[in-house]
Amino acid sequence: MKAYIQTDKNGEFYNVNAFVAYEGFKNFGFETQKFIDVDEILDKTPEYIIVGGIGNVRKRLQNLNIIRKNKEIDYPEELKPFIKRKIWSSSINEVFNKKEWNIFIKPQTETKLFVGKVIKNEMDFLGLIYEEKDTEIWCSELVNFKTEWRCFIRYKEILDIRRYKGDWDTKIDIKTVLSAVDSFISQPNSYALDFGVNERGEMFLVEVNDGHSLGTYGLSSANYAKFLSARWSELTQTEDYLNF
Repeated sequence: MKAYIQTDKNGEFYNVNAFVAYEGFKNFGFETQKFIDVDEILDKTPEYIIVGGIGNVRKRLQNLNIIRKNKEIDYPEELKPFIKRKIWSSSINEVFNKKEWNIFIKPQTETKLFVGKVIKNEMDFLGLIYEEKDTEIWCSELVNFKTEWRCFIRYKEILDIRRYKGDWDTKIDIKTVLSAVDSFISQPNSYALDFGVNERGEMFLVEVNDGHSLGTYGLSSANYAKFLSARWSELTQTEDYLNF
């Protein structure tokens, strides 16, 4: 088996995620090969895993003529009871024209277009409005999260949970995470549930993220390789050699 790992123009791993993946796949006996742009890869073997930025991973799927849903997972219908706040679909222009301030927005389809952000006034739209097209976005009521965690889920089981924001001594309710996993009927083979706790100790589902290009957040190299392999094999309908 082989794993292609993205690097920068100097041949260095493009970030820590690429290095951790390299260590994981190498230790599992995979052949590893570096690349800068996925279009360099002429081999069309779908089971060969791609580790890189979301743009390169999705371009590889396109190059393999593999169709994936355009929209992100974000807020699955089955998990609405865990969201506990108003979430609605809109567009950049609509929010700007209606002056819907004090909300959180993020892209619906073009994940790399901008990082999710809080909108408080007109100035927060700088760099977001384009004359050529409007941008579909998700809008959310604001919640002041004291602490946030990323829960890595693989084959319907918790692989690991990593705190990525807030107080280290806040506790996460594992029963809530397990309940969300059990409720997510349409879940992919690997993904992440991001949960947050507010000042009153209430737990909210922040969002759901697809598993094909997620960062490690401190995940071990072995678990990271298993996590990526589970989703890639599902997307390409090939065997997951790390399914153990």
